[in-house]
Formats: sequence, C-alpha cells, structure tokens
Amino acid sequence: MFNNTFWKKSLKFGALAGIACLGYSVILDLIGITPISGKLFPSNIFILIASVLAVKSYRRNNPDETLHFWEGLSLCFVVALSASIIVGGGLYLFYSTQHGQALLAKFVVEAVKEYTTARQQIIKETNLEYFNNLIAGIKAIDPVSIAFTELKQRPLIAILPSIMISLYYRRQYVK
Repeated sequence: MFNNTFWKKSLKFGALAGIACLGYSVILDLIGITPISGKLFPSNIFILIASVLAVKSYRRNNPDETLHFWEGLSLCFVVALSASIIVGGGLYLFYSTQHGQALLAKFVVEAVKEYTTARQQIIKETNLEYFNNLIAGIKAIDPVSIAFTELKQRPLIAILPSIMISLYYRRQYVK
C-alpha cells in the first residue's frame, strides 16, 4: 500500500496544492486584501483538486487499476498535510517580513476595533471574560500562530471531502 508511488504522488500533488495556496495568498496581498483568517478559506479548493488528481493518478498506476478506500483516504491526508506544511511555512516567512508585520498589525487593529464596536452584543450573548479572552487572542496573533493554525486546520477541513473522494474512486481488489 505505502509504496514509492504512494509517497511520490501524494507529496508531489501536496506540494503543488501548497504552492497554489501560497499563490492565492500573494494575489490577495497584491489586490490589497490581507491574506489571513477566513480570506484564505477558498484556497482549500486547490487541496481538493490536488487530492482528486493524486487519487486518480495513483489508481491509474496500480497494475489492475484498483484502489482501496484506505489508500485513497491516506493519499488525500498526505496531500492535505504536505500542502498545509508548505502554506504554514510560507505564511510564516511572509508575516515575518517587514511588509507582513505591517499587514498583521493593521489586521489586529481593525479586528480589535470591529469587536470593540460589537462589545455589548458579545457580552450579552456570552460574558465579559469571553470578550476579554477574544481580544487578548486577537492581539496575540503572530507569524507562528498563523503557521500553526494552517497546520491544524487545513488537514481537518479536508477530512470529509477526502472520504468522499476515496469512496468515489475506490475499486476493490478482485480475487
């Protein structure tokens, strides 16, 4: 199952997806949008496309074109994980630059201002401690936290689509 083709295909397509996600971030920056938080979510489509291409390519390279569900799921997970490592590392490097630090500072100021405007409503729905923790969490955003968030979230977001991709492309072994 975990042969050279498996690793070659999953890492190749994961790297391509990671580079595409970073390209999306650069484009957002070029058009004046800070590439952080929910603005990066649409770039997950590159991981899904890469997962489909990796599974199709892997299955095509099997002698009898078979693919077990777990092979497909594992392949998709390695694609998502390798892409998230590339994106996390790239965003860490981006936000460590002077330009990135300025964008990050601007984002924090705008986010704190936005939440402070809605302070009464947030406290009404939750409590003051939650609001204070929220503001403290926003102020604590730095390049490391952005990188770890990417590492944690992207593979988790890809779980359900990976299951569907694996089910769609699976072909059982014939005895």
